[in-house]
Amino acid sequence: MLKQRILTALVLFLLALSALFFAEEWVWELLVMLLGAVAAWEWAGFSRWTGKMQRGFFTVFTLLLSFLTLNVFVQEDLWLLGLLGVSIAVLVVMRYQLTCGRFGLRTDIGILLSGVLMLLVFTNVLVFFRNDFSPTILLISMASVWAMDTGAFFAGKRFGRHKLAQHVSPGKTWEGVLGGAIASFIFSWLALGALFSGSDYSSLLPAVMLALIAVVSVFGDLFESVLKRQVSLKDSGRILPGHGGVLDRVDSLLIALPLSYLMWSLA
Repeated sequence: MLKQRILTALVLFLLALSALFFAEEWVWELLVMLLGAVAAWEWAGFSRWTGKMQRGFFTVFTLLLSFLTLNVFVQEDLWLLGLLGVSIAVLVVMRYQLTCGRFGLRTDIGILLSGVLMLLVFTNVLVFFRNDFSPTILLISMASVWAMDTGAFFAGKRFGRHKLAQHVSPGKTWEGVLGGAIASFIFSWLALGALFSGSDYSSLLPAVMLALIAVVSVFGDLFESVLKRQVSLKDSGRILPGHGGVLDRVDSLLIALPLSYLMWSLA
């Protein structure tokens, strides 16, 4: 199982790297929309829209809205909608934890609308981010979240004692979050230091900000956990061998990328 997870992760990373740095703009947009379509199909499974027709309708609607807004949105729109999505995730997770798993986000309309919002922002940010800054900045911003996940996993396994959100995700610990934050900061500091070497630009503050964003991104993972628990799902899908669904791999990025885009836009 571990070997399968590593192999799948390696293949995905190489494909994402190739697309990020070498794909033409229209190809990148097409790949991002395809990613959003698969994620939308999986998101519908968090509600009672489990039929193929219903899932298909939700997927097409989300995809068309994401595509249409590419030529309509400006930076400020993504900032505001991104912050709205983060707020919804935080509030739902806190409500679920504080009520010991009794109240989360159970209405179909609430689940589906939150999915439209987050996936619309996610796909738009992926396109805007690459165009407004650079593939390298986008990669570092995403990798800081992956460093957080990796550091949290190993720190939690070794030192984990105090549960982070027992009713949402019993395996997560405060020690894991701390270890992940340290890993994210070290990676971001080194990566940005290498990127900006020879310039007067300091990598310390953006590295701290990316680490803080990586910590907040945990709410993306926890939010998806709430939605899956409500319908007794282990994974959002089965498209990625050893990893589950697309949403299981991008849940933290749904929170992190809009915040990272806001940070770099204001920097």
